[in-house]
Amino acid sequence: MLTIYAPFNNPNSKAWEVFNGVEKSWPEQVIVNDNSVATEPLANSMFWGFVNNNLQLIKKLEARKQQFWFTDTPYFGRFDNNNLKPDNHYWRICKSRIHVPFIKDCKSDRFDKFNITIKAPTLTGSHILVCPSSTGIHNYLDRPNWIQETVEEIKRYTDRPIKVREKPRGRGTSGPSEATVPLSEDLKDAWACVTSCSISAIEAVCMGKPVFCDEKSFAKAMGNLHLADIEEPFYADPEPWLNSLAYQQFTPKEFTNGTAIEILMDKGIL
Repeated sequence: MLTIYAPFNNPNSKAWEVFNGVEKSWPEQVIVNDNSVATEPLANSMFWGFVNNNLQLIKKLEARKQQFWFTDTPYFGRFDNNNLKPDNHYWRICKSRIHVPFIKDCKSDRFDKFNITIKAPTLTGSHILVCPSSTGIHNYLDRPNWIQETVEEIKRYTDRPIKVREKPRGRGTSGPSEATVPLSEDLKDAWACVTSCSISAIEAVCMGKPVFCDEKSFAKAMGNLHLADIEEPFYADPEPWLNSLAYQQFTPKEFTNGTAIEILMDKGIL
């Protein structure tokens, strides 16, 4: 049985795009509970982001080493509030983690849809670009002061200028970034990108910039985990990683028609 913890207090939440589809296609019985009510979570639960009580519920399941599913913003093909169609934007889904921790052997077809250019690594640049994740992610990592702690640690290993790019939010809500300066502009002259779990790591890697990240980040397979190596960063071929990420995110239509379930089963995830 799958238990979905959904935001009953917000019928307009994007979470319903995932949950309504999962209810139709999941290969087990599905029940839906209200995540705004404090409760003891059941094993094999599904969540969308850290809204309402999700953080506390997920922490309890992790402590018990019980399985859960986490859905949230995708790695590519993020939604546009002005153009919401069931087949033009994606949501990621991860098993017992908030991000995909591994690289599966996947074709490039799903990644190729996004027409993203991958540049060769360029170990040039002057500043260190720090890209924090959301407050919810930092609380999940038990590092509410991640920005300050990270900047102080970087200074122990390099005298390069440090630029902090605060996570841009539009209208005080989650969703597409509304930054005044594109991320690509901040990355252009960066020596490296440092983040906890921000999806900015993808753009950095595709621009040929090394990434330093948390061990719970989806970029762990590509990134450097130790800031002591900031002057001698590691960089790997990103294509297998990017192809794999594209196979763990799906459109609302794919959640509804069973494509998501079929792929998760084929890859040995479900």
